[in-house]
Amino acid sequence: MDLSPYRGRRVCVALSGGGDSLALFDYLNKNAAAAGIALSAVHVEHGIRGASSLADAAFVAALCGARGVPLESRAADIPALAAARGEGLEAAARRFRYALFAALLAEDRADFVFTAHHAADNAESVLFNLFRGAALTGAGGMRAFIPAAELIAQFLPDGAPGADLEGKGVARPLLGVPKAEIQEYLRENGLQGREDETNADESYTRNFLRRRVLASAKQVFPACESRLYEFSRAAREDDEFLYSLAARALRFDAFDGAYKVDLSAPRPLFFRACMVALRGLGVQADYARVNLEDLASLARGENGKTLALPGGVRAAREYDVLALYLPRPRAAAEYAFGVGEFCFGRIAVRVRSAAPGAPLEGRGEELVRSAAGFARLAIDAAALPEGSVLRLRREGDRFEKFGGGRRKLKDFLIERKIPRRLRDELPVLACGSQVYAVCGVEISEKVKLGAHTSERLTIEVYHKGDS
Repeated sequence: MDLSPYRGRRVCVALSGGGDSLALFDYLNKNAAAAGIALSAVHVEHGIRGASSLADAAFVAALCGARGVPLESRAADIPALAAARGEGLEAAARRFRYALFAALLAEDRADFVFTAHHAADNAESVLFNLFRGAALTGAGGMRAFIPAAELIAQFLPDGAPGADLEGKGVARPLLGVPKAEIQEYLRENGLQGREDETNADESYTRNFLRRRVLASAKQVFPACESRLYEFSRAAREDDEFLYSLAARALRFDAFDGAYKVDLSAPRPLFFRACMVALRGLGVQADYARVNLEDLASLARGENGKTLALPGGVRAAREYDVLALYLPRPRAAAEYAFGVGEFCFGRIAVRVRSAAPGAPLEGRGEELVRSAAGFARLAIDAAALPEGSVLRLRREGDRFEKFGGGRRKLKDFLIERKIPRRLRDELPVLACGSQVYAVCGVEISEKVKLGAHTSERLTIEVYHKGDS
């Protein structure tokens, strides 16, 4: 094992007491000083196996004490946590462990957490993913390294990191090592790990794969673990390359909080862009292949159609993009029009007196558009009737656009290709049912600037998170 990348760093070993983690711990303990590594260990007693689990914790504590290695030990009631979340014991136990690993990194108590996953574990993951219908990402098996920032975002969403996380994370240095080599190391060094009796319980999917599927495969293909590892690394490289291409087909619109996927993207890139969007909206593992196929169908459908997805996410076909977003409640505010700033949910309107200078024809200067594509408008405020307000659009609103042409406001917004979900969020300047400006889009012919404009105001819309 090459320890040179970890010189001068703090490595914490996830030490269950089983043979795999014992071999990793023993090797590191013997070589840490020469490699310039500060070694520690972490153990979780899951509360699943009663006295046997407590004996594992005592074994780990005695081992670390004898070797002089600092130990972080935690106890958990995983059955209770699993019941509360409605998930299986394995998933709940993993969630607890990785939340602990994330905390160690976030609190700057370690630079790396090492786990003892090996080639057989990776082979189980590849088969498990393929059998349940995963695509190329699942064929990539286990990752050799998980960045700390990603772990913290997934397992400690409310915990702000207090350390520099660059280059830190969970590493799996034995991932390409066959199980037989680890067993040989244990024999050569006279080491005996604790045996987890649940490893024989084939009601656990991974145990079934290991004992029935991989054990049988090894009789015909002795090197199957290594071959599956090589395959998974190639699949992961291809998948990561496709994700890098998919990034070009995806953009995040901070103004309306939506991810926009280019409908012209090839199918493999389209699916990956959608998966990135779902993760960005907080959906980590609750979506399935059928959700992606539904998104592909939506992309081929009519403009304006929508789709409900896991995690409360919605998707909408919006002209040449597919938008994925979390719906937000419609603001009910209404404000008397004047100079100031006005809030409509996450969208705000800023009204200011225009800089002094000679009056200009039409709108004034060319429309200045924000990164989100919304314009700063200039109006002749003296042309507004008394009682004009800023509000959201209503049924029956009418609009005479700049340059002439009176029509329903709804028809004007469709003509300008404003997505349906944004039509109800963009504030308008109106009096009664007569609209004088669609904020960020267009002014009415009735309030255009002229040679004799005496009161010139500008109207801008922005996302409240923008500076």
